[in-house]
Amino acid sequence: MKFQFLEKYNLKGAYTMFLVFFLFPFFAFSQTLTGSIVSETGGRIPFANVIIKESANTEKISEFTLAKNGIYSISLKKAYQKIFVVVNATNYETVVKEVQVTDKNEKISLDFTLKKEKVREIQEVIIKQKKDAFEVKEDTVVYDVSRYKDPSDRKIQDVLRKMPGITVNDKTGEIKYKGKPVEAVKLEGDDLFGTNYTIGTKNINVDIVEKVEAIENYSDNPLLKGIESSDKVALNLKIKKGKIDFSGNIDWASGFNADSKQMQAINANLLQVAKNYKSFLNFSYNNIGVNQSPYDYFSNGLSIDQQKDSNYSANKVIPDNSFGSFLDDNRANRNNAFFSSYNLIFKAVKKNSTRVNISYLKDKLIQDVYNENIILGENLTLSDSYNTRKTPELYRVEIDSKTNTSKKSLLEYKLAAYNENTKQYSSIVQNGVKNYETDLLTKNNFFKQTLQFTYKLNEKSALQFNTNYSWNNLPQSITSFPDFSITDDEQFKTQFSNFKKSILDFQLLFLGKHKNVKYLFSIGSINESNKYNSRIEGTNIKSFENTYLNQFTNNRSSYYFSGQINYNFSKFYIQPSYNLVYQKQNIEATNIEKNKLLFEPKLYLKYKINDTSLINGIVSYSQKPFSEDKLIMNPVFISNRNVISNVTSLEIQKTFNSRLSYVINDLYKQLNFNLGVYYTNDKGNYFSEINIAPYLTSYKYFYSPNTRNIYGLDFSYDKYFSFLDSVIKLGSNVSFSNYENIVNSSQIRKINSNSITNDFSWRTVFDLKINFENKFTYNINTIKVEEGEKNILKSFNNSFKIIAKPFRKVSLISGMDYFLPNIDKKTNYIFIDSTIKYTVNRSWELSFFAKNLLNKRNITEIDINDYSINTTNAQIIPRYFLLNITYNF
Repeated sequence: MKFQFLEKYNLKGAYTMFLVFFLFPFFAFSQTLTGSIVSETGGRIPFANVIIKESANTEKISEFTLAKNGIYSISLKKAYQKIFVVVNATNYETVVKEVQVTDKNEKISLDFTLKKEKVREIQEVIIKQKKDAFEVKEDTVVYDVSRYKDPSDRKIQDVLRKMPGITVNDKTGEIKYKGKPVEAVKLEGDDLFGTNYTIGTKNINVDIVEKVEAIENYSDNPLLKGIESSDKVALNLKIKKGKIDFSGNIDWASGFNADSKQMQAINANLLQVAKNYKSFLNFSYNNIGVNQSPYDYFSNGLSIDQQKDSNYSANKVIPDNSFGSFLDDNRANRNNAFFSSYNLIFKAVKKNSTRVNISYLKDKLIQDVYNENIILGENLTLSDSYNTRKTPELYRVEIDSKTNTSKKSLLEYKLAAYNENTKQYSSIVQNGVKNYETDLLTKNNFFKQTLQFTYKLNEKSALQFNTNYSWNNLPQSITSFPDFSITDDEQFKTQFSNFKKSILDFQLLFLGKHKNVKYLFSIGSINESNKYNSRIEGTNIKSFENTYLNQFTNNRSSYYFSGQINYNFSKFYIQPSYNLVYQKQNIEATNIEKNKLLFEPKLYLKYKINDTSLINGIVSYSQKPFSEDKLIMNPVFISNRNVISNVTSLEIQKTFNSRLSYVINDLYKQLNFNLGVYYTNDKGNYFSEINIAPYLTSYKYFYSPNTRNIYGLDFSYDKYFSFLDSVIKLGSNVSFSNYENIVNSSQIRKINSNSITNDFSWRTVFDLKINFENKFTYNINTIKVEEGEKNILKSFNNSFKIIAKPFRKVSLISGMDYFLPNIDKKTNYIFIDSTIKYTVNRSWELSFFAKNLLNKRNITEIDINDYSINTTNAQIIPRYFLLNITYNF
């Protein structure tokens, strides 16, 4: 049929030509290679490789086949004159044979006999290679915790301060990454702790954290990711496998101090992580000076949440005693502190996530202090001896609920509230003559709620509405026995003070982007009311009680329109912004009011030199009213010795700020460098008129349109040197400022103040059983009154620590701190501490602590200002020993 078809269409010749031209190559030669492959005993080898090469020394394989059951056959695809046949099989030695080919159509038979491979004993080879300390993933750096921790580290905060690019404030616990404040410390991706993330960093055991992620361009609102220009940073803690579901630790320590008083420290933490919820519960008690809470009643510093809510908080007119000193708190803080918190985040329904934070704190702080002030040029010395007991109690709750009302919208509700009660009893001896007993009672009730709604218009724009309402009531009373003395014939018993502050604000934002440009515009209003009352009560006050009466309401309303544009072109980043404000101020029942249109421009520039270094600069001009405590006209006693008042004014302070910085952040070279210069000019300030008498000092503050200048330089350098196996840090801050005041009816005095601080630290990271840390700080403070003498104070301190691990389960940590608070006086203090740790197993650990082995009981600190030299002698925690048992689960 085929040939009939070809003949019909005269294609038989074409078919023949097809066979000749297209099939000829396959019949031009016919070299084949066959054979058998057997073992030395004659048995056929089940599987073997047959490889054809054109050279014995080449790695290139020309052809290949597989021999099965000892038989192989291969038709060579091209003509060879010489080939090398390589045969190998598992557990047999490789055999190579050379074959000369004389005929293109030759059929070659080639058999192989393989010998068993000789068994050789190979010595075990162990390759040790350190894991990378960090990993960079786009805008996230992942730190390996195990590469930074040592036996002296107990909580995750201890390790964070060793990671390049991360700094931790020793007082507040605030964390910064590449110089920027950290917005949140997340746990497995969830913001469990909110603004008070120090609850987590101060209490989470370092042994359960595997990695720390540092996230740049962080946005806590997922709908705004990629739309808003976020310069925020956050940290995320990754928990070790096996610790996810349920883990925690209990520390119990007990011992005695040099006075046979029992010293105790108890700390318990429980972490639970499940699919729809995470929780962290902690409980702590100690009387060894350790603060496990975010709140600082020792030196009266503000916590992170208090700093963020400072604009919504009323002023505390009568201050608590500050117990702070140049020593670490755990040496000077004579406390009796209980702190507990419960932190929970859960998803009750699919589209909702709710976080709840509850905290409770109760403490009793003890301070025994002798204070002496030498008034310069007045031939006057003032002294006060204080025995103070301060007992703060705090209840705090925070709720944050987020609901995705649709794929494009997010509704968030926040509530923060706390109730704080502080009682302070003091026994005081003034100038070695007058004896007083005072009771200061402070109640602080704060409430704030926030409602925020975000709607994503499209992939490039979004709308957001915010509203806040806050209320703060802060009543205070200080009572004295015997009575406060106004004059020799006039006394009173109790000073009352009460600030009430409420704020209601609204804001509407429009956010968008176009190519490399992002922008934000907002309109809004802020309505603020500040009510203040103060009075005195007691005997012999009828004739002058109105002189010490304050009763006013300050109302402030601001209506603003602001904008911000972010240009990102190649290596340049430009961010101009402005705030146009119409502000109204008045004091009710008076004729004092002020309305003004304010313009506040700002410009931020950044030039990216390369992937690791940049130059940035910022210039801003702001106009703000002064704080409401500057509106108190009549005198208020804030202690037995001090009374304050103001010349009321509603003037505006105008501030020009500028800063230029050169920054290097090279993680691979483990180098961080920052050099910055700054300048601030304040036009319009409140200055003080100070009148100092033997038993009463009055401070009267008045507004002056004069300017105050502050300028300086700061520098930091952090580098790992591989040839030294060491991390070296350098830091320096130099600042200059000027201000004015009046002392004891003098003329207006112009004062120049200079401050220089230099830090140097060296930490070894030897792959040995012993490492060292050393840090020293040198300070110089200078104050000079125009046409007067200089006051200069120089101080120095050095801390040295040895960390040794002589055995696998034993660690030794010893340290010595050296303080020289005044180099000219040469009175120094040496503190020696030591710790021994024994790890029984993964669950149990024993530790022995010895603190302040030289049993220093008092410190003397010297401070200077423009009119006095202040010397303070305070009692500190004496020597104590503790035995600690740790159980991890």
